[in-house]
Amino acid sequence: MIGKFGKYTLVLALFLIFGCRDEEPVDWTPTFDSAHTIPYGTFVLHRELKEIFPDSKITDIRENTYEYLEKIQYDYLSDNYMLIHQENIFTDAVWEKLLLYVNYGGTAFVSGAKNGSFEKHLEIQYESIDKSNANLNSDKKLSVLKSGKEQIYTFKKGVGTHYFSNYNPLTTEVLGYIHYNGKKEPNFIKVYHGSGYFLLHAEPFAFTNYYMLRGENYQYATDALSYLPDHDILWDNHRINQRESSNDDGGFFSALSFILKHQSLRWALFMLVSMGILFLIFNSKRKTKAIRIIEPYPNYSLSFAQTLSELYKNNADHTAIVKYKINYFLEQIRIHYHISAKDTEKDFSELLSAKSGVELNLCKKIALQIDLFRSKNYLDKEDFFKLQSLIQTFNQKSGYYGRTTGRK
Repeated sequence: MIGKFGKYTLVLALFLIFGCRDEEPVDWTPTFDSAHTIPYGTFVLHRELKEIFPDSKITDIRENTYEYLEKIQYDYLSDNYMLIHQENIFTDAVWEKLLLYVNYGGTAFVSGAKNGSFEKHLEIQYESIDKSNANLNSDKKLSVLKSGKEQIYTFKKGVGTHYFSNYNPLTTEVLGYIHYNGKKEPNFIKVYHGSGYFLLHAEPFAFTNYYMLRGENYQYATDALSYLPDHDILWDNHRINQRESSNDDGGFFSALSFILKHQSLRWALFMLVSMGILFLIFNSKRKTKAIRIIEPYPNYSLSFAQTLSELYKNNADHTAIVKYKINYFLEQIRIHYHISAKDTEKDFSELLSAKSGVELNLCKKIALQIDLFRSKNYLDKEDFFKLQSLIQTFNQKSGYYGRTTGRK
């Protein structure tokens, strides 16, 4: 009783230990993923696109970006492509495919870090704020031109590190700035390319959940996106591209790392392992081993006889049955009275009578019938019963081959 109470007490203690934890800390990982509701995800912006562009269809690119642009570049040239991410997550081949897409008449809104392909083909240059000359922890001001006027918004955390230090004024329009240390640098530009144009933005954090839900900062995103034409939108989820460029093989360790990365799942795993260990401990007492029941070997003689009888009953081959009966009888004579096949060439009936103790007349009848039936090619039911009757009479009188000694 005490042992059982102690076991449940320990289990209850584990529940209390794992359950009474501090609140899960905020995940500040910058994923820019539209499915993430953490501060630096883009769930809110993705959800609000339908409000910002009420007449537009929002399509999520859920496959490889290169393959998707290859598929649609000749069919939907008026769509707005959107990508928000702080890192250069694509290869040059993808960026060149996007350049071709815009060249044919598409529009692309790209908010991200330095891009060598854009610098080469669009004649622009990215630059970072000199950290030694700027207080990066102070408030940053981002502005966007609206109806010819500069609308300025203040951002508290994580923004204000990049801008465009050079661009071609013949193909580029400045749409917004970053203000720091009394300076103003362009960080939002419109670059014409072929039949379409790029809207390039250098500060992707401004479009994350943190700022979309903080004060009036959501208005900055609305003003910046207002430069997109009122067409359908292609939202690049960039998950497939990141998965293909990583070393994640999707196996056991990938799933384990995903569990360990989230605190709730991590504690659930630890609790499951602990409960398993406790189960093994409390069930490790010696238990009575099951006694194996050894069944005796079954006797299939009766089943064998029944099977044979059914076989011959259905087949009705009396010729074979009579010959089998003769061979079986001669084999028993050989075993019990040592009368071989060579002995049958002599006076078989006298030798059988002498060794078995059966009268000579019956032995002669048996020998005669055996010789007669061996010479026939067809035997019927009456022949079988005649032979069976003689052999049965012989067995009764000889004591079922019992007199095997005392005679020669």
